[in-house]
Amino acid sequence: MTLESDIEVARQNASDTQTLYREVCALLFFRYGETPTANRLYQLVRKGSMSAPAKALRDFWTDVRDKTRVDVGRPDLPPEVAAAAGEFAAQMWRLSSDAANAALDVFRQDADAQIAAAREQAEQQDRQRQEAVDNAERAANDVATLRARIAGLEARIVELQTANDMLTSQLAASKEEITAGTAALADARRDFADELAKLRRSHEQNEQRLAAAEKRALLEIESERATAQRLRKELQASHERAATLEAESRTERDALRDELAAAKAELAASDARHTVIRTQLAERDVLLAERLAATELLRERIDTLSRRIEAARTEKTSARPARRAREKSTAQGRATAGFSGGPFVKRSTTVKARED
Repeated sequence: MTLESDIEVARQNASDTQTLYREVCALLFFRYGETPTANRLYQLVRKGSMSAPAKALRDFWTDVRDKTRVDVGRPDLPPEVAAAAGEFAAQMWRLSSDAANAALDVFRQDADAQIAAAREQAEQQDRQRQEAVDNAERAANDVATLRARIAGLEARIVELQTANDMLTSQLAASKEEITAGTAALADARRDFADELAKLRRSHEQNEQRLAAAEKRALLEIESERATAQRLRKELQASHERAATLEAESRTERDALRDELAAAKAELAASDARHTVIRTQLAERDVLLAERLAATELLRERIDTLSRRIEAARTEKTSARPARRAREKSTAQGRATAGFSGGPFVKRSTTVKARED
């Protein structure tokens, strides 16, 4: 039994708090060899106030001293000798009690060690038993797993044998098909060789045609380039003619302005002469307007010719060779009809001044 269980038994048997505390003091001192204190008693019992274990502890020690005191009941002995004999007997009792307690402590330690060793051995045996049980369960599981695997392997063997028989029959059929396929492949190779020879001959003929077409295209391209160069030169000449005509027109316009100034001077001299000169100036303005209209018409023709040249160049690069030749001749005819290349005739007027 443990100290706590002994205290519970004493708690049930004690009638009041003081008796319970004295019982706990006796247990601690005589059974467990522990010197009781007020704090220790209160921690174990936890009943009443702190003064209750202190009073019970004083009563316990008083009771112990009274019980250990030896009364030598000889009337002929002096009181001092009787007291000394009692003290000697009490001392002997204490010494024997201490020796018995020491022996009890040694015995208790040995018993505790043996109990701990027995408990450890029992726990080890329990662990070994549990391990043996676990090993037996694992072995049983392994046996069941192996049996299941063996059954599965046997079924797999049967399936493989069946599949092997099927594959053997399929292999024989495949060999026959391979033999037939080899013969068909030989025939197909011969046919393919013939077709390939035909395709090669056709390819060579197409290459020859392509080379001839490339030569014709190169010749047409060179011809178009020469035509474009010639048209550029004509266009440049047209621009030069237009510049010359514009310069001449500017010169004539300046001359007419000078003549207009002279006419205005003569207009100040005479009203009649002024009328004649105004008439002449009107005629000259009409002539100048005609010259300017001719110049603008020439510029429009030059722009039309440039656009036609660019359109002919684009159409000639994208159309077929025969069509390019026809369009080239048409463009040349239009260019000849649009601009003849002849010089402009300068018209001159003679101003007659009337005398006043």
